[in-house]
Amino acid sequence: MTSTARNRQCGVLAGCLAGHDGRMCHISEAPTALLLAAALVMAALFIVAAPVAAAETIVCEGVLGNSGGQGADLVRMGDVKAVRGMGVVCDRYQSLWDRAGDGVLNRYALDGRLLAQYAIAKGTDGRDQLTLVGDVLVLQVAGKLYTLSIDAPAGSAAKPMKRDSACISFGSVGGRFASATKEAVFLVAAATGEAQQVLDLKDAEAIEFGPDGAIYALSKGQVRKFVGGKEVTDGWPRPGPGERPQLLDGAWYGNAWHGTIRRFSASLEPAPGVVLGGASGSFIGHLDQNADVSNGRGLAHIGPNLFAVSGIGGIPQLLEWDGQKQQMRIIRRLGAVPAAGGIGLDRDGRIWWFAGVWQWTDRPDAPLDQGVSPLEFPGVAQVVMLPGDAMVAPCWMWGKPTFVHGKLSTEVLTERIESACALKTGMIGTAVYADRGKLVLMTIDRGGAGQAFFIDAAGKYQGEAGPVALKTMPPAKEFTSLAMKEDGTLLAAADGYVIEIARDGKDWKESRRWNSWGAGAAEKFGGRIFIAADAGRLWVADRERQRVIAFDMASGKPVGTFGTVDKKGTDLAALALPETIAARGQRAVVFDSENQRLMKLRLK
Repeated sequence: MTSTARNRQCGVLAGCLAGHDGRMCHISEAPTALLLAAALVMAALFIVAAPVAAAETIVCEGVLGNSGGQGADLVRMGDVKAVRGMGVVCDRYQSLWDRAGDGVLNRYALDGRLLAQYAIAKGTDGRDQLTLVGDVLVLQVAGKLYTLSIDAPAGSAAKPMKRDSACISFGSVGGRFASATKEAVFLVAAATGEAQQVLDLKDAEAIEFGPDGAIYALSKGQVRKFVGGKEVTDGWPRPGPGERPQLLDGAWYGNAWHGTIRRFSASLEPAPGVVLGGASGSFIGHLDQNADVSNGRGLAHIGPNLFAVSGIGGIPQLLEWDGQKQQMRIIRRLGAVPAAGGIGLDRDGRIWWFAGVWQWTDRPDAPLDQGVSPLEFPGVAQVVMLPGDAMVAPCWMWGKPTFVHGKLSTEVLTERIESACALKTGMIGTAVYADRGKLVLMTIDRGGAGQAFFIDAAGKYQGEAGPVALKTMPPAKEFTSLAMKEDGTLLAAADGYVIEIARDGKDWKESRRWNSWGAGAAEKFGGRIFIAADAGRLWVADRERQRVIAFDMASGKPVGTFGTVDKKGTDLAALALPETIAARGQRAVVFDSENQRLMKLRLK
């Protein structure tokens, strides 16, 4: 079975599910048939078409990217632009915890529902971490320590311990965890904050506290061991397993880029080495990477062969350990879609979001597939699907202008341009057109200023085509998106209008604009819209009026509406501030921004 096919089983193999009454089914107690039945019931809830308002010609065929799906179970995240995850932990109730954006701590059920949110300190640095000491969560945020009881009411705030810390341990013994400053290592009581210095140690990069009381410190890629305040030199130090080394149930784990997790023995010998991800190591060959796991922040062991991990984005993933193959695989994604600068959609219903692909038939908790390395926030700008069904979109990656291109049926390419590329950050709208026998990709910022680039039929960057401007009258205040009509007319969404724009030399000049199609109060757009066009249809996400409308471009008449005008909702028949939209044939995918999910729509 391929990795793609295995990922589709995420609802069946997660190890535990919740019943409709919310009671948890423990892994050891859940017979396979019961798990299978529960998963099929959940799948039906999300795949069956929802009731449709108004014209009844656009139906919802489910949710992607939000493991809660709909209603009160929806996962919500705070501002994730510059804030990383902290490492997932599992409490005695078998709920999972991780930071979910600046100042937000989320608690999840294993089936993907959001159970509660808590307030934590804002700010971040690369060493932020979360650990569990008994029933007390210990958080290191921007060099300060905080605690929160797992029994604290939803909405509670973590309490400061009034201690500075450079790094903390994942492990704990007797209610105490290890905390390192730049000069020393302390054992700290989670319940009282009482601290005892046990080591003079400068600039530890990471610290771990073993169940036998040994302290381990990572420095310059080497793990040093200390027992009773003295360094062990017989066979130590030893090469570390990767970033944020963690001793968990007798095995060492370490993390790396490309969604890589490494597993080592208690004596830090490869066992077998790489168990998930695309980075090189003890495993010889290629393993698919997943951007949600990239640069993992920490693992939790939930039950037999079931783990959880979160990467820099703070979106936990459930992992299944295959002892025979000595590999892990991702079986469930717990989280949301906090932002969507661009969405790709091909003719077969594959959906590109951020740094990976979902299938049309995927469940709300399906992991991303065919992944690439994480892109800079918020990912790609608007995606264009080329005639050959390859995508192309501009973005930034590792501080360099980048073009993502290729078919969604295989791993797309991320082409970083090392020099002489005029692509700027902050691009939002993208369109592709022909100019004197060459394909040109144009991308604009919110003010309508843009740049053009030559590409080939597969979307590969070919060179610079120069600056481009959209000339509108009156000047548009904010553009959101672009689309092309089949006759070569450019469509732009700006200030609540669809603006038609024709070629004017190297630039484009407005020919007309419209924001209504009748005299009725509901027959007018709100002040901010997003557009996509394909197969003779113009799809409009009307953000302020909580709906998506499909128009026939030949007649200008609406042919279908989804959502209830001016009414937000969280069920499968409603939207809340819909924004970025992609369309291909009779299908469309819209970013339901306040609900932090992608909605799969079909025109029937």
